[in-house]
Amino acid sequence: MAASLHICVVTVNHNTSHFVELMLRTLFLTNDITAIRFEMTVFDNQSDDAHGDELRIYLADQHVACVQTGFDTSIAGEKHGVAFANFIRDRPECTHYLFLDADIWFIEPDTIPTMVYELTNAPSTTFANQARILGYYAGRVIEGRDGIAGTGAFDGQPPSMVTLWDRAYTQVVMPRCSPVCSLVANTPLFRRVVETVGLTPAYRFGVSEAFFYDTFSLMTQVMATHGQPFIVSAKTINHFTQATYMPEHRDAKDRDCWLLLDDLRAGRGMSQENFYESDWVKQQRQQH
Repeated sequence: MAASLHICVVTVNHNTSHFVELMLRTLFLTNDITAIRFEMTVFDNQSDDAHGDELRIYLADQHVACVQTGFDTSIAGEKHGVAFANFIRDRPECTHYLFLDADIWFIEPDTIPTMVYELTNAPSTTFANQARILGYYAGRVIEGRDGIAGTGAFDGQPPSMVTLWDRAYTQVVMPRCSPVCSLVANTPLFRRVVETVGLTPAYRFGVSEAFFYDTFSLMTQVMATHGQPFIVSAKTINHFTQATYMPEHRDAKDRDCWLLLDDLRAGRGMSQENFYESDWVKQQRQQH
């Protein structure tokens, strides 16, 4: 692997301190990044959760920067994309960006070096490489299933409806290079697109359809108009999903996160089945 690789890596902590620690511990445990100039930054939205001090101690031990975004702890989906756009703007000199959700963790060996290799050996017009994203409670790949871009919704699933400005629309979710875990080549075109259209969610309206562009989606579509597609990696990561945005489901995710994190802190590694499949998914499979 070329020693000239310089990857700027970012995740955003939004009262998810123990999730960030889990993600980083599995990243360092499962990936050989010695051949890469690897600069990790944790952006933080003024997190005030009970485990923030523990995370800050861990980050200092690992020489990982913790930088405030300037945003508060209120929940707003656009903060994620704006934080990432600011990160790109302030780091124009790296060769690649690696974007990671706070509530993912690595489950396969050398995911990051493999994604670098795949992107390097893809056609030169390929702007990014996205990991396959396994929904921990869904028990299936929810983005990038079978190596194909998109949400991986089950065939035959009825379309969802959305009401916007008192009008009902059929919602069409547009494919994206997912920021959950994606490696993006740093090019002038990519930075220009980010500066121009941003990375935040957006809607485009048809007569009876509303096309939803989640975080990174509009950028992905604009890059495609320039003949710049992305690929889906052979590597899979695990994802709690919506740890920040769905507090009503947070208790179970907190419990499962601590179950895994306790093993890592104690030096027991990742031998437990729970690192790879949740108890809830196991129970559902047994019932069927």
